[in-house]
Amino acid sequence: MVVLAWKCYVHTKLCRVVISWYPTTNVNELPFNLAVWPTEPLLRAIRGLVPPAFGVDITPIVWLAVFSFFNEILLGQQGLLTMKIKYGI
Repeated sequence: MVVLAWKCYVHTKLCRVVISWYPTTNVNELPFNLAVWPTEPLLRAIRGLVPPAFGVDITPIVWLAVFSFFNEILLGQQGLLTMKIKYGI
């Protein structure tokens, strides 16, 4: 169940990356707000630390990289949680 929630949130982040490429998108309209509302609190936390690159907000890409890293470390093929479940370590 946790893995499914994690993957859904990562896919939401990926949608947010694509939405950030189009700055004129009204993020308060229905298909877009489903990706914006759950991800905005995390993005707001580091938006001041990560400047826009070439006029594009890259904070969704930063968070997607962080989430992908932790996904690999914890749930990957040789991740910590995977090894604990397999071998009971």
